[in-house]
Amino acid sequence: MLNSVILATVALLLICAQSAISFDSRNVVFVIVSQTEPYHASVASRLKHDIKNQVMNLEKRQPTVHITHEDFRIPGAWTITPLLRPLVTKYKGSDVRWVLFVEPHTAVRCEKLFEALATADNQEDVMWLGYPLSDEEPTIIHHFTYFEELEEDGGFIYPNFASGFAMKMKLMNRLLHQIESGDRKLEADFSIDPAFELAQLIYGNEENPGPLLTPDLSFCIVSGDNCATYPRQFDICGSPIPEESIYFAVKTWSGFHSTRAKVVKKTWGRYVTNLQFYSDQAEPSLPAIATGVPNTKTGHCAKTIAILKKSVRAVKNMPHIKWIFLADDDTILGVQRLCELLSCYRGGNDVTVLGERYGYGYGKKETFAKGYDYITGGGGTVLSVGAARALSACACGAAAAPDDMTLGACATHRLNLTATHSPLFHQARPQDYAREVLARDRPVSFHRHSSPEPVKVYATWFQHDDLALRRRRAKDEL
Repeated sequence: MLNSVILATVALLLICAQSAISFDSRNVVFVIVSQTEPYHASVASRLKHDIKNQVMNLEKRQPTVHITHEDFRIPGAWTITPLLRPLVTKYKGSDVRWVLFVEPHTAVRCEKLFEALATADNQEDVMWLGYPLSDEEPTIIHHFTYFEELEEDGGFIYPNFASGFAMKMKLMNRLLHQIESGDRKLEADFSIDPAFELAQLIYGNEENPGPLLTPDLSFCIVSGDNCATYPRQFDICGSPIPEESIYFAVKTWSGFHSTRAKVVKKTWGRYVTNLQFYSDQAEPSLPAIATGVPNTKTGHCAKTIAILKKSVRAVKNMPHIKWIFLADDDTILGVQRLCELLSCYRGGNDVTVLGERYGYGYGKKETFAKGYDYITGGGGTVLSVGAARALSACACGAAAAPDDMTLGACATHRLNLTATHSPLFHQARPQDYAREVLARDRPVSFHRHSSPEPVKVYATWFQHDDLALRRRRAKDEL
């Protein structure tokens, strides 16, 4: 009996070893989910060259590496599902067995990756791999989705996109068929977190469940010796831009002058030079300028267009202003971190639209052609002066239409402008995001006044850096 167990174990080890030997770069396609903006495009290009150099050193051959904004110019490619058809079609019948999806800031160690995929390739029930994230409670950024049936099994998990995730071609082919047959549908019109929404799509429901993500320790949240992938931090590209080169336009309402607006002035507003509130009523003490637009309970499109027009006029004779930052009165911001981040982008008359990207319309066949990206306004929208000037010409379908969505649709379909996504801006509260994600990055903003109080959120995440900004400014003035 013992001998038969030993023989079976040896046979299994030989099979695994043979699988590892036979698995190489020809069985993997690398997909870098990139953006056209020059800084992001350059980071993606560096990652592509790094992967190619690694594989050349390992195997003396060129791997297949795609940069999505160059190779798959498909609207909404960042949501992953639009990439399924071209990838499945292109590699059907080839040696490709896995596709690795990464962000430009993902670090990839190819030798470790091939080892991890070789092991997974030999397991029939393993269909996709990644670093697992989970929600502690239903959250707005995930459409308040809750999978009660998975609670006893540890709950619903989804991959950390910044760590990369790998999918078997078999799973991609099956998922594509399910989508095109109508067996799998996204439940929401909005695309917010592509990794979560992809996991939701693959799983489906209790009656027709698909495979959950297989956690794999080779996909890491921080660098380690055994890591095949891990997220790199977003490094600044030079000295932080001068805070004085940013015009901060805050959208408010007379009913919030003594509450939300005062919180802005008590927190991040203390560290900015060019701070202007825009409201339905003027109030010099803030200072607040009347937009001439009555307040609406939702949407605020007409107000935001008016703010853009007034802001562009305000900075016309201020040549040192290169950026306009549109904020809500409950946006919680790190000023120093914003200045650091903007060292990577082009301001002034160049056209840059930056913030947290959402998508609308990509999840349904009937709306896909009209789908578009937009910068969700609560976390703040960063506009070069040139971009603000262009967007100020947009028109609202109604005064209460959603302002951020209207600007996104106008930018996409009328002005042919591209929104640039940064995961450092946040439309929701800190507790709405996985702890691992926030611990890795240096967030620039959060949104909404709720528990914990906004002053505490600001003190926890941003105050230390902004105090350093004040000390440097005082030193420069001596």
